[in-house]
Amino acid sequence: MNLQEKYNEYKQRQEAKKFFNQNNDYHLSISDYIKMFVVGTVIAIFSTIAFDFISLQIGWSFSYFDILTGYFTGFIVLKIARYGSEKVGVISVICYLLGTLFTPILTYYAFWGQSLTLVMAIQLAIGQFSNLFSLVFIAIGAMTAYITSKN
Repeated sequence: MNLQEKYNEYKQRQEAKKFFNQNNDYHLSISDYIKMFVVGTVIAIFSTIAFDFISLQIGWSFSYFDILTGYFTGFIVLKIARYGSEKVGVISVICYLLGTLFTPILTYYAFWGQSLTLVMAIQLAIGQFSNLFSLVFIAIGAMTAYITSKN
């Protein structure tokens, strides 16, 4: 066997291994799923808070930050899982949506130091989805999270 044949064989094994891992979720344990869920949600929350802070400093609200938040969430969840799959993509979408829902509640409580009633918390969470424009960008951010972590 010459060097080129060895390289081609190595390349085929790597592709087969990647294909197996993408189509077989058995390589992930329960602790990996928990870690993906918790870290993904925390990343989604903190990146949303950071982008909201940037928007406040600039004076304009950019809905493109929702897409970046989706990308960061999907990227981090993919790094934890090591291989993308549909389940990993769904987990990153759930983390992204939870981060988007809980960020207004956390910022209200953290920055203003006031306790929230359940009705106020629900109103703040639903306020993220108040208009069609922001809803479209949240959906695009969720798709970005899914596509990023599925590959």
